[in-house]
Amino acid sequence: MTLLLAWPPAGAARAETRSSLAQAISALRGQYAEKSGVLFSQKTRKGLGAGAHLAVTHGKHRFAKAGVSASDITETSTVGDGDSMPFRMINLGRDTYTQTYFDTLPKGKKWNHWRDAEGFLWSQNLVDALNPKFLQLISASAKKAPTKDRYDGVRTSRYDGTVEVGSISSSQAGIHYSEREGFWDGGRVTWKLWLGPDNLPRRFQAEIVYEPYGAEQRADTVRMNVLYRGWGTPVHITAPPKKLAVEAE
Repeated sequence: MTLLLAWPPAGAARAETRSSLAQAISALRGQYAEKSGVLFSQKTRKGLGAGAHLAVTHGKHRFAKAGVSASDITETSTVGDGDSMPFRMINLGRDTYTQTYFDTLPKGKKWNHWRDAEGFLWSQNLVDALNPKFLQLISASAKKAPTKDRYDGVRTSRYDGTVEVGSISSSQAGIHYSEREGFWDGGRVTWKLWLGPDNLPRRFQAEIVYEPYGAEQRADTVRMNVLYRGWGTPVHITAPPKKLAVEAE
């Protein structure tokens, strides 16, 4: 009887975990309201074996009330043993500036400028620990893990879970999902999230499986690992000089 009284019921443990993710959502929205920012580094691998695609990314985000309002990202990707493919992207509101390894730009120009190019822009349907909508989606499956890892110089609490979604797609901005509808599950996200004592993300891992549409197709898998640091650090992101940019076609 003593053991039963001392051990929290499963329902109470789940409620506590959901409360922790609710606090994470509140903490993120607090950063949004303060127009704060964060630095990050990320590795993303799509597929397995010799043809796997690996992208190594680092950069910074600046927030506004609605979420990530500006980003400065540098990425290097490789496919199998192929050559590295560099990519640079600056987002400011609805304006995007890119540099790619295959650009053919007029003399004196160094950037392509895009306006309202959704594939480059942060959105609220990304598999992303900075997305309160995604954190709300995964909160129902979250379980606290018995670990106290340190990231960004602080002790963290880890939460794990799996969520089924209606569809999965990808763009330069990240992995997009839609919520589950009907009986068909377009994808599955198995995730781990490490929160600091301020309830802000310090690390996020996800294995994202694209379910096939038919028997002739194979499921595809994306694995990502993201580290966050420098919460509250002033983040300054500026557009390239206009004289160096050309309107993208």
